[in-house]
Amino acid sequence: MTHTFTPTRTVPPLPGTTLLGLKATTLLELGDAARQGFQTAALERFARHLGLTLADTLDLIRLSESTYHSYRRKGKPLSSDDSTQLYHLARVTEAAESYFQSVTEAHRWLMTPRATFGAHTPLQFALLPGGAEYVTTVLSRLEHGVYT
Repeated sequence: MTHTFTPTRTVPPLPGTTLLGLKATTLLELGDAARQGFQTAALERFARHLGLTLADTLDLIRLSESTYHSYRRKGKPLSSDDSTQLYHLARVTEAAESYFQSVTEAHRWLMTPRATFGAHTPLQFALLPGGAEYVTTVLSRLEHGVYT
């Protein structure tokens, strides 16, 4: 007799994916989605969520408006690099919102330059190599009462 395994719970989405409207629950799925490129709607969704203008969001990930509008007009996805950058921003945004338990406070923290990040905002710092990991580490330290 063969028994079929039936999961008792659903796998939660990876941090940052919900904010972008992605369904990835594993790093492999996320990697595939980033390699294929996120749809421009993910960037627009992120900008709206943070209350940023599209121009400010494009400036943050260093994507020119003309390139973005060309992608959008042709129905093409963002590049793999731009998609990865956007994911890093979404991941630290969700981490900050979880820590502060207030979207307003989290967004204020994310957009205010901090000495901990070399006078950059946490969002800017998250785009440096290893930056997103460091920003989430700082939030974890704060959560545990470790002054950073």
